[in-house]
Amino acid sequence: MVPETISESLIWGPLFALGVLLVMSLFAVITNIILSLTLKYRTIRNSESIDIQLIGAVKGPIMLSIIFSGVALGIVSLMQIDDPYFDVARDMETWVQRIWSISIVAVITYGISRTLQVLLTWYVKELASKTTTTLDDKFIPIVNRILPVLVYTLGLLIILDILTVPISPLLAGLGIGGLGVALALSPSLSSFIAGTYVVTEGQIKENDYIELDNGPAGFVVDVGWRSTRIRSRLNNLVIIPNNKLTDSILTNYSTPTPVLTGIVECGVSYESDLEQVENISIDVTKAIINESELAVKDFEPVVRFSEFGDSNVNFVIIFQAMDRIASFAIKSAIIKNLYARFKQEGIEINYPIRKLVMSPESDVGSSIGMSVNDDKS
Repeated sequence: MVPETISESLIWGPLFALGVLLVMSLFAVITNIILSLTLKYRTIRNSESIDIQLIGAVKGPIMLSIIFSGVALGIVSLMQIDDPYFDVARDMETWVQRIWSISIVAVITYGISRTLQVLLTWYVKELASKTTTTLDDKFIPIVNRILPVLVYTLGLLIILDILTVPISPLLAGLGIGGLGVALALSPSLSSFIAGTYVVTEGQIKENDYIELDNGPAGFVVDVGWRSTRIRSRLNNLVIIPNNKLTDSILTNYSTPTPVLTGIVECGVSYESDLEQVENISIDVTKAIINESELAVKDFEPVVRFSEFGDSNVNFVIIFQAMDRIASFAIKSAIIKNLYARFKQEGIEINYPIRKLVMSPESDVGSSIGMSVNDDKS
């Protein structure tokens, strides 16, 4: 690389190496000026443009790469000088190459990490908010945390390879250590893996009203990777690990529509006129539906007799409410008004009744049938 006349001169050789360093430094300054002017011009036109953010991310690594390359070229120039004073520099040729390679790998790793973070941040800000799904809103922040670790880990492995450090034992050790960490964190990892299913399937969203089988119920506040938070009807925050969520039978009252079919169960005595009972039940339910803003107006309430019970003829009233919470209020109003109307009309809702039959050998002396009202409560 160095002309023979220069490599044999004790004066021109160092000056040549110094000149290489100055030229590379000048090139770095010119590149910095060009990039700075480009950023300034583009910022005036559109400060949120992705190209501005990318230039800002790679500007520093580019400057460092040029400077490190200039230093390395200057030292290589000194190595080619034949004077004995520079024998020490020639002996360090291998280490100089390694240090330069390590520096370039470190700078490139840093530049790639910053570029990926800029791209992901720009995507979340500009595109993710415009999509119909919230999957990318939750997935990209996790990727944004993991990617730098992966990039720097890969860069570290390349640097170790440059230093001739055996990587295979290190990877084996990391594998064994990772297995131990995975076993220690198995509950958290189980919740995280379950969270990937919960988030990606999209069956549970914020503001949905859900209820776990024999578990809590409430409105979904946030669906995270480790846990899901819901707000109960008592306005308490309940945190459910995602592995519990996926292992339980869950009812989502907000999908496919929040409209809910409610049922009121009741029973009347066997002496009642069932036709009258049906008409009264429908009238009471219709009146509540017409007055309430929580009810579905275009759904006609239905009364169906379900069974001959021990003490009553049982029936159900079917109605529709706007959502799960509304169904509680409408059901309460129907029960209260129906009870008052039955009492007014003389329709009896029996306590449990037990019929006792006396044997002929009793003191009365003959078979007697009698009914006794027995309040089991």
